[in-house]
Amino acid sequence: MMPPKPRVIVKDTVSFFTRRERHSWVALVMAITIPTVVIGVFAIDSASGIEPTEPTITYVESWSADRTDEEIIERQRVLALAENERRALSRQRFQELADASGVDYDREAAAEADRITEENRRTLARPQDDDVAEPGS
Repeated sequence: MMPPKPRVIVKDTVSFFTRRERHSWVALVMAITIPTVVIGVFAIDSASGIEPTEPTITYVESWSADRTDEEIIERQRVLALAENERRALSRQRFQELADASGVDYDREAAAEADRITEENRRTLARPQDDDVAEPGS
């Protein structure tokens, strides 16, 4: 069997596209657009250069045998203060996201959580702590 001549191929293609109805064109455009957008988003995302960070695994922490109770309490205080600030920042980010997306959240519970955060800051802070943010700053 002989392959068709180029003129016949062009004529057949033109005839195919001229006899299409409107819904066929819409389907064709969508069939081309949707995968193109999805692939484009993946390409843009892969070019962003954001790599996931590897978690730091600490199997055992070494402590000196002659640590005093004050040193232990001070370390726990510093860790508790850092955790308090991390939770406050996380809560603030989620509240900003909720405000931006129009999602309602329990403002009374948020105010109570903010009050507890401030109370923890006052309780855990020491006058010599320079890295502790002042309330409202």
